[in-house]
Amino acid sequence: MKIKSLSLVLCMLMLCATSQAWAREVTLNFKNADIRAFIEFVSGFSGKNFLVDNRVKGKVTIISPTPISEDHAYDVFLSVLEVNGFAAVPSGSVIKIVPRAESKQKSLPILKSSKGNHNDAMVTQVIRLKYADAQQLVALIRPLISPNSHLVAYPRGNMLLLTDSASNIQRIQYILNLLDRKDAVGVQLFTLKYASADKLATTLTTLYGAAGAPAAAAGRAGGVKAIAHQPGNMLIVIGAPQIINEVAGVIEKLDIAPESDSGRLQVRYLKHANAEDVAKVLNELVGGQSSSETNSGQRKALFTGNVKVVADKATNALLITADPSDIKSVGRIIDRLDIRRRQVLVEALIVEVSGNAIQRFGVEWMAAGGNAVGVQNFKNLGPISKAVADNANAAPPVSTSAALASAAPTGLTLGIVNKALSIGALLHALESDNDANVLSTPNLLTMDNEEAEIVVGKNVPFLTGQNVTQGGTANPFQTIERKDVGLTLRVTPQISDGDSVRLEIYQEISSVDGGTAAEGGIITSKRSIKTVVLANDGQMIVLGGLMRDDNASKVQRVPCIGAIPILGEPFKFTENQTTKTNLMVFLKPHIIKNGKQIEEITDHKYIDIKDIYEQPVEGGTVIFQQQKKQLPENMKPFSPVNNSNVGAKPPAQ
Repeated sequence: MKIKSLSLVLCMLMLCATSQAWAREVTLNFKNADIRAFIEFVSGFSGKNFLVDNRVKGKVTIISPTPISEDHAYDVFLSVLEVNGFAAVPSGSVIKIVPRAESKQKSLPILKSSKGNHNDAMVTQVIRLKYADAQQLVALIRPLISPNSHLVAYPRGNMLLLTDSASNIQRIQYILNLLDRKDAVGVQLFTLKYASADKLATTLTTLYGAAGAPAAAAGRAGGVKAIAHQPGNMLIVIGAPQIINEVAGVIEKLDIAPESDSGRLQVRYLKHANAEDVAKVLNELVGGQSSSETNSGQRKALFTGNVKVVADKATNALLITADPSDIKSVGRIIDRLDIRRRQVLVEALIVEVSGNAIQRFGVEWMAAGGNAVGVQNFKNLGPISKAVADNANAAPPVSTSAALASAAPTGLTLGIVNKALSIGALLHALESDNDANVLSTPNLLTMDNEEAEIVVGKNVPFLTGQNVTQGGTANPFQTIERKDVGLTLRVTPQISDGDSVRLEIYQEISSVDGGTAAEGGIITSKRSIKTVVLANDGQMIVLGGLMRDDNASKVQRVPCIGAIPILGEPFKFTENQTTKTNLMVFLKPHIIKNGKQIEEITDHKYIDIKDIYEQPVEGGTVIFQQQKKQLPENMKPFSPVNNSNVGAKPPAQ
């Protein structure tokens, strides 16, 4: 009895389970139903929460006369979404309904295997190939996936990354299993952009075809055969798929654009240095085939290729043609040479003091007609003597005395003339001192290691030759050479360590002392100094000088009587002349390190010349007013130190 009751209970439980299974079947029969209403229906029987995108719109038509299970009904729901261009993407406790094109960017499920997945849900799967080339199979598989899906090859691991519906991925994986065979041979076509197909085919065959090539070293079977296809500059590579992936990377690195002429040519605009000087230095460095010695004693060239440097004087630029590595080396050398050089202001002080002292005393005698009875020292007595000799009614003694007085240069003069004897006498006493001071202060501003010269003087013509006749015909001509006579100062400074300045100096003072062409030419005096000195910044030094004393004594007397002591004094003439010449040259260099220093020096010099030039001139009348001199306004320097004195404004920016 108990056994029967137990069997009855079991039968009732089975009937309940069957009724529950029958209750979970769903009948899908819709005609032009709104897709949002269909989603709400699926949510009702599946118990899933859906987050519907606003762009999800459309109509659904499903004809299903027989009921199906809820699981199969949900697969139908996914297929409906695929047909309408939408996808269901699980995200935590909800499922997002979004456009299918955006679903691949969402957090889709990642499957290791597509076995058992036959629905149209969007999933991502990584497929690893053993023998076939992943890149080669991409072109074969891409037409089998939908436009909204994603397929990419990973050559390093020979894998495929595929995002599509689970059912389509299962179909593609079945096709890949047929293609991924051990005896598969990869064939890939490469279209080259820059490299030559013929040369690259020879390189690849040599690299991978010989024994001990990278493929054999890596334990891979087979080699690589590369064939060049012309025209088209294409390369066909045949080999194992895993090797082809490696070959593709090599081809990508070798197929690069060659260095154009623009890469070998560089134009450098210099800021401070002279382009011609720098080009000369660089060409001498390259032409000398200079090299550096390594630790092993071998000589290593400074440049790997040919280097040529041309200077453009108009733009102060350098045109450099060389390999890129050499251009960098040349550029570093140019950076060392193209620096702002310091300047040197050389102030010179040339002082020349000359003195001439003359003492004259004596009596000079002159007979008529210029015949001397004593001393011939009269400079201008020719007409007077002639008048006394030729005319008995000559000028009175007073007039003759006046003429004698006028003949003497200066001093005490007493003239006596005897009309009967026609003899003139001149008592002459003279003492004079002549001093002449010449002060020159030439200034020179020049750059370091650059020669500067200043010349202040006259360009004097010197007769070098003449001719009156040529071939028996009168053809007078002269050849003349012009030379500078005056002050010349030539300086070449070189700044040394510690702000000391090495100066190569040539200084010359010349002047014309007289002379004519009839006397053989013009006479010039010349004093020059040529030396090399070392001075500190702002230190005054003396270059040299000349101290000279010239003494001359002259006595003229009447023979015999002029030699008698005391009594012979009226019959002789004595002249003593002393000439002293003192010449000293001083020099002071100033190192100009920046623009502010040169501005200060310019301001001081400008103010000095301004005070001298604009000094008022005495005089002026009502008709002719006193003229005012003023330096040009546009040439006044601007000085931030002394604006009030200079009075100029800075230029507008």
